Amino acid sequence: MLYPSLLVLLVSTVTSARLGPRANPSIRLLGRVNPATQELTWPGTGVSFTFTGSKANIAITSIIGDNSIDLAIDGGAPAVISHVNGTSISTPAGLSQGTHTVVLRKRSEAGLGTFSIGAVTANGPFITDIAPTRRIEIVGDSISVGYGLDGTLPCVNTAALEDNPKTYGAIAAQALGADYSVVAWSGKGLVRNYATGSPDSSPLMPQLYTRYGANDADGSYSFPSSLTPQAVVINLGTNDWSYLNARSPIDPTVFTAAMVKFIRDIQKYYPNAYFFLLSSPMLSDTYPTAADKQKTTQTNALKAAISQLGSSKVQFVDWPTQGSDVGCDYHPNAATNAAEGKVLAAAIRAALGW
Repeated sequence: MLYPSLLVLLVSTVTSARLGPRANPSIRLLGRVNPATQELTWPGTGVSFTFTGSKANIAITSIIGDNSIDLAIDGGAPAVISHVNGTSISTPAGLSQGTHTVVLRKRSEAGLGTFSIGAVTANGPFITDIAPTRRIEIVGDSISVGYGLDGTLPCVNTAALEDNPKTYGAIAAQALGADYSVVAWSGKGLVRNYATGSPDSSPLMPQLYTRYGANDADGSYSFPSSLTPQAVVINLGTNDWSYLNARSPIDPTVFTAAMVKFIRDIQKYYPNAYFFLLSSPMLSDTYPTAADKQKTTQTNALKAAISQLGSSKVQFVDWPTQGSDVGCDYHPNAATNAAEGKVLAAAIRAALGW
């Protein structure tokens, strides 16, 4: 169900206290959300809560740019709010009296917009929202964001066309009954960002990874133990390999060394985690030239990193070069993400026994 704009409804008979996620342990923040600001920046961030009643309301503040969200009730198909505006998000009218679980997740990325969660209210009591014990962290670029996923080439990416809950990582997490957190930003790379022909001094993904919210200070993420993942998925390299008419091709050994360092840095916080390194579906062995063999070269660079790390807890997961049915700017569409989500879920299940 697609709403062109946010419908603002106010709950008139609130019997529960007006408590925001920081004040009410029954209300759970999803993904990397700085509790001090409650700002939804990273794709896939959101809020989850369970209440007994027929109406609930989520106040929103500090809207910046353009944002899209999914709002799911009791695990059903989500309502899509393609442009968040107004001051609140409410459950649909006509919701029956009973116990209901509400999940709001941000579809779009920080580069397009952000907003903050305020008070969450309901016309009945909240029930403790139980978090899954299985947790997956996905680190990546536009592919992991869900850039242009709901579009069909040719199209121009917008917040409405980004769809993080339909990305491979979210699909794998759902199949495994796991919670997930996405740390991803379009155009970012491991050692260099997307080639534009102009100097790019903006942060690389290892630097962004240290932030709580996407726009928070470097080093602000506190790595809370309650959010420690058992599986870390890294899908980087598409932008590092871009070069045509802008710069020289990447030296694969530089990429390998950077991946080894990045994983070792993450292991300081997650010493028991399993790592899954994905190849890029947007790279092929025919473009930009057959001599580049970009798909094979990136795959070999990832496997070299795994060999240097020397751990059975670091594995390679192939994502085959995508077909001709693609989203905006040749990004993977929903079907391509769904197929890889199954592959990733199988790899994680086999490694962790889930």
